[in-house]
Amino acid sequence: MSIRIASALSASALLFGLSILPSSAHAKALDKCGGVFLSAQSSCEFKPIQDCMTTCSTTSVEQVCAQKTYTMCGTSCTTTDTTSCTTTHSDSCMQECETIASKSSHEVCVSECSDSCTNHAVTKGSFGGDHDKCSKNCSHDCEARCDTCSTSDQSTDCMTKCASVTDSECKEEVNRDCVLDCQTTNYESCQTETVNTCTTSCQDKGGALFCDGQFIDASDLQACASQLQAEFSFNIDVTAHVAVSGDGTVTTTHDDGSKTTTSAKCSFSPSTRGRNGMVLGALAVLGIAVSRRRRRA
Repeated sequence: MSIRIASALSASALLFGLSILPSSAHAKALDKCGGVFLSAQSSCEFKPIQDCMTTCSTTSVEQVCAQKTYTMCGTSCTTTDTTSCTTTHSDSCMQECETIASKSSHEVCVSECSDSCTNHAVTKGSFGGDHDKCSKNCSHDCEARCDTCSTSDQSTDCMTKCASVTDSECKEEVNRDCVLDCQTTNYESCQTETVNTCTTSCQDKGGALFCDGQFIDASDLQACASQLQAEFSFNIDVTAHVAVSGDGTVTTTHDDGSKTTTSAKCSFSPSTRGRNGMVLGALAVLGIAVSRRRRRA
């Protein structure tokens, strides 16, 4: 199974992408890919420099900042008294045994925790009450807390499953306000810093990896690709790099180290309005050329 990043040159654009569909059903934190959680539903692509630069924005770094601020805030929010919470959640979980019978404790934990946290965060006004930001941060926070829950205990008895779910959910819940307040305070500065990191990555590495529209802050693209291969059995080629100079010259570095240089400039002399429209139309068609090879089952 192989996924390769291919390039396509045109008169006005060069795009190449890759789609990743991890084989694992549950989300997994990838430390070589910035520590974000990816799941079987994730869709990722490598964006070359000219597309990458325009994609780096505050909305495209929300997932990275959820991870960064949680890592920082989690160390300062360490309440351990979960007695009351545990009793309440255990009783509630046992009443839903039939509902969770076919689910893993990890799946139940993340789903219930994320819904509860998001609703609480929006009502509390965290991140200005922005539902999308609350959801992304809560999803990450709950993935981190529920990481110790099993992903393969679907057939385990309800009592054992509920004990695992309750323990993780309550650790998140008793520290929830502390973590959300800390994340909200540091979120804006994180966004600004990470947008700059994204832009720098585009310039220095010839592009960057985005998953579900979110920037993947991987210091080493090949290391990230290797971890994806190890965790999800993907063979991802991220060795092709593209550089676009100020005069419009596009240089592509291929797997074997060879380089191809092509001029993306074009010129034409305007005459009638109709002819201009035809030329611009032709350029528009050329400008959407895309070459990508997707993973096949």
